[in-house]
This record gives sequence, structure tokens and C-alpha cells, in this order.
Amino acid sequence: MIVFTYTVLVFLILRFTVTLFNFLSNPKLSAFRPAFASSVSIVITLRNEESNLLNLLDSIKAQDFTSFQVFIFYSAMEKQDEETVAQFCSYDNRFRMIKGDLQDLSWVAREATGDYLMLLDSNTHIHTGLINSMIYRLRVFKMGIVSVVPTPVLKSLRQQLVLPLSDFMLLNMVPLRLVRLFKTPVLSASNKDCLLLDAKLCFRNQWLERLDPAKGAADLLRLVKLDQQNAEVLLGNTFIYKCPKNNDAEALATAGDSLRLYFNGNLFVAFLYVFLVVVGPLIIFLVFDIKVLVLPIGLIFLSRVMIAFLTAQNPFYAVITHPLQMIMLLVVYIKALSSQLLTSGKQKTR
Repeated sequence: MIVFTYTVLVFLILRFTVTLFNFLSNPKLSAFRPAFASSVSIVITLRNEESNLLNLLDSIKAQDFTSFQVFIFYSAMEKQDEETVAQFCSYDNRFRMIKGDLQDLSWVAREATGDYLMLLDSNTHIHTGLINSMIYRLRVFKMGIVSVVPTPVLKSLRQQLVLPLSDFMLLNMVPLRLVRLFKTPVLSASNKDCLLLDAKLCFRNQWLERLDPAKGAADLLRLVKLDQQNAEVLLGNTFIYKCPKNNDAEALATAGDSLRLYFNGNLFVAFLYVFLVVVGPLIIFLVFDIKVLVLPIGLIFLSRVMIAFLTAQNPFYAVITHPLQMIMLLVVYIKALSSQLLTSGKQKTR
């Protein structure tokens, strides 16, 4: 029991150290206002979640950066929604609709003409300055890709319990400022919601064609680093927000995707993480004296407060809901495991 206790405490200290590093280094996208004389090709991936698409398109048109082309990439859409989006595109020839297999991005190299390639999820909303600021990071630091993690918009208690888990795992496992300094693929946690790439490097190295189908665009950062190019992961700050629908299944799926991504699909390692994060502190709380609990409680409290400030969340709610969020993390892992087992079972059957 002593060995187990020390293991959990060491793990808590390591997580706290990473969170503290992220908090002090403040890895947020900063503003850069002067416009660049460059062009950007934007690919918006639509996964039957068109409720926020028109808002996203309007936010792109409102950008201070005007030299862009937008491809709305979808596999299926309700007829009425498809007509609405087509009408929007008819008013501005910079916007186009392309229908196809969402896992196949090979067409982008043929259609995109911009100096930079931006990949956006349809359930995001961008604010003025995002494109310019991302181009600045890419050009000044000579990188192949910049990944920006959107700030989540939490509309319900259910989302408050599930959606912050992605940022929680990211910020207590990955020192984001070090991603740019080291080219090792080990430091390559990314997301598919907002990515900006150097188009020439992307098409020359065939990054889109080499993507792992199971990870999709989230696999781009690893490929960039494998080709010895610089990469960076930043928090969205006030530039981009994630606007998910009020749907329990969608929220759990989003957190599950992040869990698989951060552990490179290795659910055994993910189990060790979840066990040490959820079950470990619980066992210590039930067995030990209150005097011994001061250290783990303090580390957990300070970590949650720092993550809340980094992700523009209410620190009071983050601390109060932490126990429930940890229960949901266990639920997310179980669903991710069952989903993977079901998928592998179908593949063996075939």
C-alpha cells in the first residue's frame, strides 16, 4: 500500500509540474494585426453537424484577412441544409461545396491554391485576427504546422462535466511550449479542430495522403515532425471557440477521441493514466488520515484552477465539478474501450 501511495503521489506531482509549466509559459495564441500578402485555402469538414456551419462561414467572412478560398467538405447533408449552404456559396465565389469521403483529403492538393492550408471543424467559431495571427506564428518561427485548441463553449451541466476533460488531459500531460522546441513525434498531441499548414510543404511531403485514417487530421502534427519540420500547439485564447451541440453522445465521443489521440490509440496506457488519475486518489482518500491528504488535495486543487484560467473556464465550477468530471473520465474510457473492441471485432469478422 505504501508503494501504491507513493506511485500515485509521484504521478500527481508530475501532472502538477506539467500544468504549472503550461500555466507559467501561457501557451496561448497572441494577436498579430498587420495583414500578410498571402492567400489561404480553408477546408471545413462537415460531419452531419451543420447547426453551426452558417455561423462559422459568417465569422470567416468577417475576418480582417480577405484573401482566402473556402471548401465545405461533406459526405451527407439534409436536403434543406444543403440548399441553404449552396445559396450562401452562390453569393460569394470564394466559398465552394465538395462532397466526398471525409477520410480522403487527396483532392485538396488539386483544388487548393493558397499559400497556406487551414483545416477547420464545422462546430467552431472564429474571431477577427485568427488567420493573421496563425500565419505570423507559421512564418516567423518557420514551422510546417500550427495547431490551435479552441476554447470550449459550455452550454449545459452535462457539457461542463465532459467537454473540459480534453483540455484537462492535454494540459497536465503535454508541456505545450516544448512541442515547438523538440522535433520528436512523442510531443505531438494535436487536434482536428483548427490547423494551419504550409501548403507547399504539405503537398510536397504528401501529408494529407499519409494520414492515419483512424486519427484523420489530428495525425498531421506527427507526420510533420517525422519529416523533421517544426510544429506548434497553442490554446485558442479568444480567437476560436468550440460550439458543440447539446448532445450527450457527441460530448462523450469528443472526449473519447481526445483520449485515444493523446495516448496514440494505446488504451492500456490510457487505462494506467485513468487509474492513477481517478482510482488512485480515491483509494488514498478512503484509507489515509486527513493530514496525509493535504498534499494530493492541494495539487489537484491548484491544477484545476490553473487549467481553468488557461482555458477561460470558471475556476470555482472547475474545482466543484472535479469529482464528477473524474467519474465521467472513467465513463469516457469505458466507452472508448468498448468502441475499440467492437470495431476490432467487426474487422476480424470480415
